[in-house]
Amino acid sequence: MKSLNRSSTASAPRTGTTPRTGTRRRLLATGALFCIGIMPLSACSLFNPPLERDESVHAIFDAEQDIVKMPLDDYLYYERTNYEYTAFQIAMKQCFAEHGQNYTIQAPYSESAPRGDLGRKYGPWNVEYAQKYGFQKRDPNNAAAPISYNSGESMSPEDKLRTECYPKARETLEAAVPEGKRPENEGQSTSSRISTEAGNAVYGSKLHRELEEKWKQCVSDRGLTPRSAGSVAEETPLAEQLSKNNGFNEPASEEEIRIATIQAECNQQVGMSKQLYDLEAQYQMPLIRKYQSQLEQDRKAERERDEKFKQYVMEHQ
Repeated sequence: MKSLNRSSTASAPRTGTTPRTGTRRRLLATGALFCIGIMPLSACSLFNPPLERDESVHAIFDAEQDIVKMPLDDYLYYERTNYEYTAFQIAMKQCFAEHGQNYTIQAPYSESAPRGDLGRKYGPWNVEYAQKYGFQKRDPNNAAAPISYNSGESMSPEDKLRTECYPKARETLEAAVPEGKRPENEGQSTSSRISTEAGNAVYGSKLHRELEEKWKQCVSDRGLTPRSAGSVAEETPLAEQLSKNNGFNEPASEEEIRIATIQAECNQQVGMSKQLYDLEAQYQMPLIRKYQSQLEQDRKAERERDEKFKQYVMEHQ
């Protein structure tokens, strides 16, 4: 069976290596160590065989749903469509009840719900969406605010209880459904490795560097301070304010909408997300074809594992 581990694809050493070849290998080894120790991961692609690219493939941008659909989406693990997710929510509710508190179970997504990347890997791209919702549409009825772990004293009573109940809920599930526990040494899934390989190829590309510079110039010309592709310094105080006021599910402020809109308009102007997601999709597809059987096996195993939680959900709903 084919594997994405690079070591398995290396050719066997040949006998009778000439001094010239030996020197070359030592130089490559030195370069690889330099790359690992100093250079970012994406830059290390120079020392690996270049990924195959299928230029006929394109990412699908769904502006209405504000998602980007990628070839790999059909094989990714979506937590909130699974029994395990619902079982964990039930265990959390039980823990809250033991402390005399209510816990609202967040409904799982339907299997038929639109699947795709949130499309923020290269910053906001959906101008109309940014003009309405800022960086992300809030859903106060179906979302819990992120918990800040900076200081236990500054956490709300609900956040403290949520933090306390999380490991207890996990322990409850592991005791009730031991066959559903993931192995301690479980490796990265095939789909995750493909996603990582394709993403690294994009980040290490000349196209990424060129588009990033154009985007930075665009947002800079409009008064923002770019940090990297799709990110500006002005986002930090916004996030800090939201965290301080526990306002993650409050409607976006005028300032957030302004900043997100500028980023999205510049993104559209230079075609950054469109071209980079397309490039990533073009790297994904050949890998999907190459490791099709592994992807299918992983998906089957994930579904079989998730079925282990079905009985728990049926008994406790």
